[in-house]
Amino acid sequence: MFSYKSRYCVAAAMAAMAALTGHVEARDIDLQSIGYFQFSPLPPTLVSQTDTLLLSDSPEYVGPVGGTLSAGTINGNGRIYFYHVNEMDQPHKIAIVLENQTAYPNTVHVMRQLKSIATPDYFAAGRDLSRKDLEQPLNESPNARPLYSLSIPPQGRKLIFSDLEQTPVYQDALFTGIVDIKTEAPVFARVMMLPMGIDAVDASHWAKNLPIDEIQLRGTYTGSKRNMEVTTPFDTTLGGAFVEIGNDREDMFINGVDEMQNKAFVRDRGNYGVSYTLKIPTKGNEPFRLYFNPLGGPYSGSFTVKALHQQGARRGQTDTRTYHIGGADGISALGDGTILDSRIMGNYNAGDLLTLNFMPAGASNLPIRFLLIPESLANPQKHQTIAVNVPKDVKDSLGHPTQGTTQIPVGPIGGKDSNKGTVDTTKSTLTLSKQAENIAHEETKKLSDKAAAEAKKEAQLKKSKEAEETLARKKAEEAKLAAEKAEMARKAAEAKHAEIERKMAEKAEADRKAAELKAAQEAQAAKEKAALEAKKAEEMRQAEEAKRIEAARKAELERQAEEARKAEEVRKAELARIEAARKAEAERLEAARKAEAARIAAEAKAALEAQRAAEQAALEAKRQEDARRAAEAKAALEAQRIEAARKAEEARRAEEARKAEEARIEAARKAEEARLAAEAKRAEEVRKAEEARIEAARKAEQARLAEEARKAEQERLAAERAEAERQAAEARRIAEERYQAHLEAERKAEAARQQALAQAEIERKAKERAEAIQRVKEQQENARRRAELARQQIEEERKAAQAAKTGPSFNELDDIHEDTPNVTIPNAVSIDELTKPRPTASQNTRRRDQRQPQVPQDQQYVQVNPMPTAPITPLAPQNEQQNEEQNPPRIYPLG
Repeated sequence: MFSYKSRYCVAAAMAAMAALTGHVEARDIDLQSIGYFQFSPLPPTLVSQTDTLLLSDSPEYVGPVGGTLSAGTINGNGRIYFYHVNEMDQPHKIAIVLENQTAYPNTVHVMRQLKSIATPDYFAAGRDLSRKDLEQPLNESPNARPLYSLSIPPQGRKLIFSDLEQTPVYQDALFTGIVDIKTEAPVFARVMMLPMGIDAVDASHWAKNLPIDEIQLRGTYTGSKRNMEVTTPFDTTLGGAFVEIGNDREDMFINGVDEMQNKAFVRDRGNYGVSYTLKIPTKGNEPFRLYFNPLGGPYSGSFTVKALHQQGARRGQTDTRTYHIGGADGISALGDGTILDSRIMGNYNAGDLLTLNFMPAGASNLPIRFLLIPESLANPQKHQTIAVNVPKDVKDSLGHPTQGTTQIPVGPIGGKDSNKGTVDTTKSTLTLSKQAENIAHEETKKLSDKAAAEAKKEAQLKKSKEAEETLARKKAEEAKLAAEKAEMARKAAEAKHAEIERKMAEKAEADRKAAELKAAQEAQAAKEKAALEAKKAEEMRQAEEAKRIEAARKAELERQAEEARKAEEVRKAELARIEAARKAEAERLEAARKAEAARIAAEAKAALEAQRAAEQAALEAKRQEDARRAAEAKAALEAQRIEAARKAEEARRAEEARKAEEARIEAARKAEEARLAAEAKRAEEVRKAEEARIEAARKAEQARLAEEARKAEQERLAAERAEAERQAAEARRIAEERYQAHLEAERKAEAARQQALAQAEIERKAKERAEAIQRVKEQQENARRRAELARQQIEEERKAAQAAKTGPSFNELDDIHEDTPNVTIPNAVSIDELTKPRPTASQNTRRRDQRQPQVPQDQQYVQVNPMPTAPITPLAPQNEQQNEEQNPPRIYPLG
C-alpha cells in the first residue's frame, strides 16, 4: 500500500537503523526493562469474516494516464476501498460506476461513504480515514436506513459517491476512501481515475484498464468484516502478554481474485479495508494497562476500546474510549525504525472484557501488537515501596521492633542482671587503695572477657553472615545461570519455532510452486487438448467446407448442364423456326413458280382467255400473294411468338436460374452461417466446458488446497497453541520459580539486613563498651594520679614533721588532729599503675555537667564514673575546648 511496507523479519534491522540514525523513540513505557521479550503470546482465533471487499490499490501510483484502476462484482453487502496517488501533472478525480449486467432492474443502497483529505502526507491521509471510520461507524442493524438508493436498469450504468466529482486530487497527493453498499442482485463496480470535467458514466465505456503493479493489492475478496477473539483469558498474575494482529499466522491475510486479469489469484497483504472486532477476556486480581506497540514499521491510525466491567460495583457497565496514534500527539507515526515504541491505551481492572475496533490505516505497516501489562510490572516502583515497607510488629533477630525506636536496649531492664557491668556507686568511695585496685582489676577483667566473648560472637556472626552471603551469591548465580539457560532455551525454542515456520513456509512455497506447476501443466494439457479439439473441429470444418464446395461444384455443373440443355432446346427451336421459314419461303417460291407457269400456260392457251386467265391468275396470284403474305405474316408472327416465347423462356429460365443462384447463395450463406454458428456454439460449448472444467478443477484444487491449508493451519494453530500453552506453562513455572527465588532473596535480604542491624548494634555496643573501658581506665588513671598526689602530700607532711623534731610525735600529731577527717585513698592502685604518664586534654577529662545529659524516661542510664567525689585537675580553657570537641559526652544503658 505504501513504500513503507515491510515484513516482520526486518524489525531488528529497523531497530539497528534507529540506533544509527539517532531516532527519538516515542515510548510511554520502557518495554525492555520490564521483560518485553519474555511476554507471553495470546493468539487470536478467527470467529467469522463476512461481506465482499473490492480493493483498489494497484496501481498505487497512477500515471502517465488515467483509466480503470480496479473492477469486480459485488452481490449483497459489500465495500469499495480505494487508495491511490496522482502522478500526473493535471488534477484528476476518483469515480465509481456501477453496472447492472443482468436482464432485470437492480436496486443499490448506499449505506456509508467516507473520504480522506487529498495530501502528499501519506500518513495524514491514512490517519484521517481511520479516524472517520470510527467517528462515523457503519450501522449494521437490519433496519438501518441508507444514505440514498438508486435503481439501475438492465445493462445500465450509474455513478455513486458523487462528492468525488468535486474533489480534485492534485499531483503527488494521496487520496483514499471507502463506500459501503447493499445490492439486491450482482453489480459490476469500476473504480477509475479521470480528468476533471469528464462524464464518468460515459468514460466507463472506453476507459482503458490499467495494469496491476508489483504490490498486487486489488481484486474482489470475501471478508471486509472480521471478528476475532482471544480464547485464553489474560491472567494478570502471570506477567505481561501480547496479542499480535496482521502477522499472516494467527491472523491470516484474506484471498481473492482479480476480475480484470481473468480472475487471477491475489492476496490482501495487510488486510487493508477490513474492519476488525477483537475481543480480549481477562482475569486475575490486580489492575493492568493496555499499550499499542507497532511491530512492522511506522503506524498512524485510530482505535476504539470498549471495556465491559464484569466485577465490582460497575458490573455490566461499559466504558468506550477512542485513541489516536500520530498527528495530534506530536509525531507523524509511531514505530519508525524500532519495535519498542508504545502508546498507552487505558488502565483496566482484572476481569474486564476488552473489545477493540479498528481498520488497518493506510500508509501504515503491519503487524501490530496490543500489550497487556499488570500494574505491578508496569510500575515497579510501587512494588518496591511495598516490599521495603516493613510493618511495625515485625521484629529483628534480637526481638526488638524495627520501627519506632531510636535506641535499642543492650540488656534487660529491671531484672536480676540489671546492674551487671556497672559500678556500684552506693558503696563508699573512701576505701583502701588495695580494694580500689582489686575492684578496678575485676571490672577490667569482666569487661575484657565480655568484650572478648562479644568479639568472638561477632566473628561467628560475621562468619555465618559471610557463609550465608556466599550461599546467597551462589544461589543467585545458580538462579542467574538457570535464567540464562532458560533464556538460551527460549531463544533456542524461538529459533526452532522460526526454523519450523521457515520450513513450513518453504514447504508451503514448494507446495504452492508444485500446485502452480501442476496447474500450469494441467493448463498446458488442457490447452493442448483444446488445440487438438480445435484442430479436429477445423478438420471437420474443412471437410464440411470441401463437401460444401463439391456440392456447389456439382450444383454448378448441373446448372451448366441444365443451361446447356436449355440452350440446345433453344438452338433446336431456332433451327426449327429457320427450317419452317425456309420451307414457307420454298413453298412461296414454288407457289410463285407454279403461278408463273400457270400464267405462262394460260398465256400460251389463249389470248382471249389470257386476259381473263391473266385476271384470274392475277387474282389467284394476288390471292396467293395474299396467302403468301398471310403465310409470311403468320410465319413472322409465329416466329415472333416463338422468339417471344424463347425470350420469355430464356427470361424465365434466367430468372429461375438467378433465383436458384440466389437461393443457392442464400442457402450457402445460411448454411455457412449455420455452420459458423454451430462451430461457434461448439467452440463456445467447448470453451465453457473447458472453463467449467478448469473452474471446477481450480475450485476443487482451491478447495483441496484450502482444506489442506485449513488442516495444516489447524494443525499449526493446535501445535502453536500447544506450544504457546507449554511456553505459557513454562513461563508460569519460570515466573513462579523466579517469584519464589525473589521471595527467597527478599527473605534472605531481610535476614541479612536484620543480621546487619544486629551486627551494627553489636559493633555499636562493643564500641561503647570499649569506650566505657577506656573511660574507666582514664578515671582509674586520674584516681591513681590523685592518690599519688595525696601520697606525696602525706609524705611531705611526714618529712616536714620529722624535720621539725621539736614538734610532737606522730601519735601526738594524731591526737592533735583527731578532729581532722581520715584521708582515704579511693580506688587505690598499684605503684606501676600510678607511674603511668598523665593523660592529656584530648582524652576523657570533661566536666561533670557535660557528662550529665537528659535521659529519656523509657530507658535507664548511668554515668560511668567510679570516682565522682575525687578532685579533678582543672583544665586550661583551650584544652577544655579541645577535649569537648574530640570527646563528646556519652550515655550508656544499664545492664
